[in-house]
Amino acid sequence: MKPWEDGLSAPHKRPLVLRILARVVLAVALLLLALAVFLAAAVRHPANGETTLLGRPAYSVMSGSMSPTIRTGDLIIDQTLTSAQAAELHKGQIITFQAAANSSTGGLVITHRIYAVVHEESATGAPVVAYRTKGDANNSPDVSTVPSSAVLGLYTGTRVPFGAYVLSTLHQPVTFIVLVMIPILYIAEELVRRKWMDLGDREMARRARAQGAGQNQ
Repeated sequence: MKPWEDGLSAPHKRPLVLRILARVVLAVALLLLALAVFLAAAVRHPANGETTLLGRPAYSVMSGSMSPTIRTGDLIIDQTLTSAQAAELHKGQIITFQAAANSSTGGLVITHRIYAVVHEESATGAPVVAYRTKGDANNSPDVSTVPSSAVLGLYTGTRVPFGAYVLSTLHQPVTFIVLVMIPILYIAEELVRRKWMDLGDREMARRARAQGAGQNQ
């Protein structure tokens, strides 16, 4: 027995506000899904552990030591440097480097500004170029110097605000599943609702014909 056979009203359209809200949610979900697919194709995680975006080194900033130039949660895209280029940098440039394992930062990947260029000697006595670095928001330079061989990339100003958070969230399997399910559920609900309305219209038309036939008798 259909609901309207018990005297209930036939199915009707959803309020305009709900229709607009549903379409906005659908559009946002499809946009994020497209972004997730793009990132899955564009982001690479090679064996050396360095994340790349469209072939360029990409790093998630997880501290505010470079604020306001680079903020927590930003995704920065660096320029790749050769060994020779890494040894010819100057004061004021921003570099990403691998901190020494025995340093106070314990081998972390850090992005700081070059505070000074220094010339040191390697264990064999050969001269090497190193950099004294400092976070823009820090009061003093970093304790350890950075040899040019530890430089991973040069920051040239390309960053995605909050991109690190977005990248991390979209790479979660549960996020991808939710983004896929939203349009599927929307389409399923739309098909069911239209079918329900069609059945209601047919029932209303049948009743009208039956009522008309009864009046003609």
